[in-house]
Amino acid sequence: MTDRIELIQTKMTEKGLPLIAVPAGADLSYFSGLEFHVSERPAILLIPAVGKPAFIYPDFETTKVNSCRVPLEPFPYSEDRESWVPVFTRALKSLPADIRKIGVNSTQMRYLEMDLLRQAQAGLHFTASDVLFQSLRTRKDSSEVECIRKAIHIAEEAFRETLPFIKPERTEKEIAGELVINLLRLGSDAELPFSPIVAAGPNSANPHALPSDRKLVEGDLVVIDWGARFDHYISDITRTLSIGQPQEQFSNMAYMVKQANEKARQIAKAGISCNLVDEAARTVISEAGLGEYFTHRTGHGIGMEAHEAPYIASDYTHELEVGNTFTIEPGVYLTGKGGVRIEDNILITTVGAETLTSLPRELTIIE
Repeated sequence: MTDRIELIQTKMTEKGLPLIAVPAGADLSYFSGLEFHVSERPAILLIPAVGKPAFIYPDFETTKVNSCRVPLEPFPYSEDRESWVPVFTRALKSLPADIRKIGVNSTQMRYLEMDLLRQAQAGLHFTASDVLFQSLRTRKDSSEVECIRKAIHIAEEAFRETLPFIKPERTEKEIAGELVINLLRLGSDAELPFSPIVAAGPNSANPHALPSDRKLVEGDLVVIDWGARFDHYISDITRTLSIGQPQEQFSNMAYMVKQANEKARQIAKAGISCNLVDEAARTVISEAGLGEYFTHRTGHGIGMEAHEAPYIASDYTHELEVGNTFTIEPGVYLTGKGGVRIEDNILITTVGAETLTSLPRELTIIE
């Protein structure tokens, strides 16, 4: 954690950025190891370009903060909201320089914390520094990759143990519940990266369907999208099943999606831009006459969050780097009929791309 702060301080100095503000969430965990949920109470780490960070937090969380592995100056506040601005003022004044510009991650920072900082010191200017955060978090080190591998192992084992439970007359909710139980029993952190998707029949044509009370019936396609979390790092996997022998149209869809998944995984390597990986998958599906039914990007980064950079999308030209971890998840969705998605987790290495997930990609037939 200390190394991460020192590294971002070096980058801040290079860019002439005197301070970054890191609110509760994944960025805070990344730099400090502290777990704070986003709530009505602010919690924010102020990292100066030089010197010790300051951390503002509710005073009842002092025990947690005292266990922090990173040297920081604590600034607790009470439940009395009138005390908040004075505490923010003291924290800003503790920093080694007169701060006028603050870098923030624009997808994480809330108005609440920004307003309190402005009240504490007039004339502050906030600047989006997303690239600065991403430059560290997208390149996973060996310990981060190991956590992702463990999260994948837990997720795959949980899926295998759930398969015998999947049969006609089970509801989507019942299957999702069984999968969650298995994820937790096999070692996932209690806070899953997202609620599992179990979508059957026409519902499987909705990429982000919520599990419902619909019962599985013969002929259904079933899309299952799930993941585990291990020591803050996540997995995100999707497989598609068929209840009984699938219609020929569905078999063809599943084959083309599998081919698109494979093509994208083959082309991915350091130095290749993300949009070209997206194009590789999209071309396979388009040439099969199904392009209009592939309605989302090919993938997204994974790490402490289920969706982070890099994005495997047609408008994202960032070049892949060693240490990037992301999904490849092409899909085809026929409204009112059914959908297919196959999602794998990928690591960029010095020699190409390693597929970290190992479950079969063929359409699984539930007899």
